Amino acid sequence: MQIDPGRYLDPDRNAITMIPAIALSMMVFAYSVIFGPISVLMFYGFWLPAFLLRPQLLLRQSGLVIVLLLIPFVATLSMFWSQAPSTTMRAGIQYGTTVFCGLVAARLVSVSNLMVGGLLGGLLVLLYSWFNGSSAYDVVDGTYTFVGAFGSKNQLGYFASLTILFAIGVGIIFRAIWGLRLLAALIGLFAAQVLLMSDSATSVLTLLFAIGIVFIARGLFALPEALRRLTILVLMALGLAIALSAVQLGAFDAILSAFNKDPTLTGRTYLWNRGITIGGENPFLGLGYNAFWIHDHPPAEELWREFYITGRTGFHFHNTLIEAYVGLGMLGVAIMGLLTLSLLVFPIRVMMNRHATGGAIMCAGLSLLFLVRSTVEIDYFTPYTAGSFLVPFLLLKMSDSRRLEKTLKRKPAQPNQPRIVAV
Repeated sequence: MQIDPGRYLDPDRNAITMIPAIALSMMVFAYSVIFGPISVLMFYGFWLPAFLLRPQLLLRQSGLVIVLLLIPFVATLSMFWSQAPSTTMRAGIQYGTTVFCGLVAARLVSVSNLMVGGLLGGLLVLLYSWFNGSSAYDVVDGTYTFVGAFGSKNQLGYFASLTILFAIGVGIIFRAIWGLRLLAALIGLFAAQVLLMSDSATSVLTLLFAIGIVFIARGLFALPEALRRLTILVLMALGLAIALSAVQLGAFDAILSAFNKDPTLTGRTYLWNRGITIGGENPFLGLGYNAFWIHDHPPAEELWREFYITGRTGFHFHNTLIEAYVGLGMLGVAIMGLLTLSLLVFPIRVMMNRHATGGAIMCAGLSLLFLVRSTVEIDYFTPYTAGSFLVPFLLLKMSDSRRLEKTLKRKPAQPNQPRIVAV
């Protein structure tokens, strides 16, 4: 039996394999701790064979690929000065392979198929937690919240918010068949219910921001190019002014109060201060990637006790740059800062692109979701997580879209919203 590589490697023809691969990868990102090494090997099996079959996937136009692999390379390299070398080496390799698989997927999966796969994968993740049915007492908030199989309301809310965005992509941005749109609507409603039950203010606020960006971007493409550019600049200036005014006038505290959150963001400001202080003890190269949160390390044990983390795992400084500062020092902050800045610059370039597609709009919305979340979470700085897979995927997709735009700049603009392949 001979297998046609095109059915596997061509983004326009491989929906039947790539949609399940994305869906099951979402399950691995959510529950690899529960399912164990077999699930991780399955994840590698989805993406690494494609690179072995066609290395040109990443070797062509590889400049951005190399840049995006720089952070995991430095993370792995930090084993030479880490206080826990074996932990750093293992985590660095795991992080690097997660990013690598995301880059392979960017050249292998269309954005429309990412939306469908993410939608189905999100449904599986949420159903697993729904039937698990666990709730937990939040010592900081003093409330009981639904956490499902995660043990964390923020992680549950995170996957619910991703699922809602995927539902919007399938049901509204792309011209899916009506049956798929109906399915997207039902899954989106279910995800919204889970999100509300999780009581994760971080997930709700960042989701609302991302949805706003998606629909603003969609409306902007109806404007002439010159007017669109001017509108984007005005919206950016207006957004910055509103944000500064909100902080000065106390509107930010009012928003937190509406979600029953205190001004310390349920202890995050204390964690940030501690992280900056701890990072300052090794300011240039840090303690080593993933070398702080290890058992019998006194500062980590102290923070686990203070925040009632009895399992002594799955905790962090709730800020991507601060986590990078503790692990990799100013070197890590510089590289991670450039990556984080790209999550703002690339979407702006997309919205100024006269040949932008529905896929580019969804990439921009998801990128800005991760940008905002980076201030309170570390979604794309850990192994086997959706963010560490999706952020490289999104940036490479937007870069390829920009390159395509340059080749088409002499041609008249035409609407281009690819139809989702029905499986």
